[in-house]
Amino acid sequence: MEIDHPRLRRNKATTFLPDKVFDLSHAFVVPLKHVPIDGLMALKNCSESPLADISIPVCSSNSPGPSSPKGSTASADGSTGETDYKTLTSLPLEEPEMMYTYLLQLSQCYEAMAPNQKVVAFTSDMPVRKAFYGLVYNSTRTGLIVDSESYNIIGVLSVTDFVMVLMKLWKYQQQVTNGDKNENVTTEKLTDLVGCMPVARWKEHQKLDGDCYREFITVDVKDSLFHAIEILRKRRVHRLPVMDSATNDCMFILTHRRVLHYLWNFCLLLPKPDYMTKSIKELKLGCWDNIVSVDESTTLIDTLDLLIGEKISGVPVVQNGTKKVVAVYTRFDAIAVGFDEKLQQLNMSVAEAVEERRKLFGGVSGKESVVTVQEDSTFWSVLETFIEKNVHRLFAVDDEGSLKAVISLSDMIWYMAIRPDEEKRANNNDKP
Repeated sequence: MEIDHPRLRRNKATTFLPDKVFDLSHAFVVPLKHVPIDGLMALKNCSESPLADISIPVCSSNSPGPSSPKGSTASADGSTGETDYKTLTSLPLEEPEMMYTYLLQLSQCYEAMAPNQKVVAFTSDMPVRKAFYGLVYNSTRTGLIVDSESYNIIGVLSVTDFVMVLMKLWKYQQQVTNGDKNENVTTEKLTDLVGCMPVARWKEHQKLDGDCYREFITVDVKDSLFHAIEILRKRRVHRLPVMDSATNDCMFILTHRRVLHYLWNFCLLLPKPDYMTKSIKELKLGCWDNIVSVDESTTLIDTLDLLIGEKISGVPVVQNGTKKVVAVYTRFDAIAVGFDEKLQQLNMSVAEAVEERRKLFGGVSGKESVVTVQEDSTFWSVLETFIEKNVHRLFAVDDEGSLKAVISLSDMIWYMAIRPDEEKRANNNDKP
């Protein structure tokens, strides 16, 4: 389709399209070659809104003035420049709640990559102790495991592995104390053996045990962001390596935080769905029933066991005898115990562990790290708080400060992008 706007001044930041095709404020327009194949197929299978291909003139001449769709343009000095046509695909937004679903389906994973993204990698023959120290020094929760011979990426090392090491050493110590194990193999010796164990061997032991073992899960850099968040949710992982299939390199580690920040970049440009102005209590956003929490006197080993057993990354610490949140304890905080410390520290209370973590790594205290919102806060205000505070979870409280709900980054992404798609699929299946 040819488009002629002879009186419109060319603007690099604006694409001029005829009003008869669609309203720009109610449609996504993206270059067709940038649309992920899996996202395009999902849209064609589930969306009742038609996808329209649109060609716009792109002038290859450096001359000023409007581009002409007639095949050539004349510059001030009489030279002629050829005009190319760029094909785009458009999707009208007839369903407001599906906006963010469509946005992620039309976006490739690389678009969510941060400009200062850092990826930490460890060779498979590196000792476990050094690898975990590498995570601490780089202030990251995940590192890639690279085969020491082929240099292919073969797995992921995370703070969950560190927690598993601590818990196994603790259980062994208890068995020695109770006389169930050979006392000739001391806990200190076993700690040193585990610390010197190559990363690849530790992962093999973990695979044999089956405790919280997860296969190496990745997503291609050209896959849609919607496909990526579906993997994050179904596999219950918090970090997903984004791979370039052409080079087998890892481009970056995708997290729920990166996806939410990507959505936030478009929130002010798109009309707000109705749920944005409703309260989180009315929407039941997050977990409101059977909230997992610990009180200040809970031992650290019991807290770690809870984190692993419930497959959660952090747990609120509530005041003894009340439901007021005083701190948050996460899997990453467990690194403060360290291999060189005595395992008896796992007997300390979680409140003491939070303070030890602050002393070792610095930063704010446990109480100051807690970010709360009122239970009648709107979805939009909660979204703004997530972006402003840059946290992994918020705690909804009542007027007395008692804990009412826990809202995570994954809860936000599920409600904005995955939930509308699930509901639409369910409604389509119910139709005769």
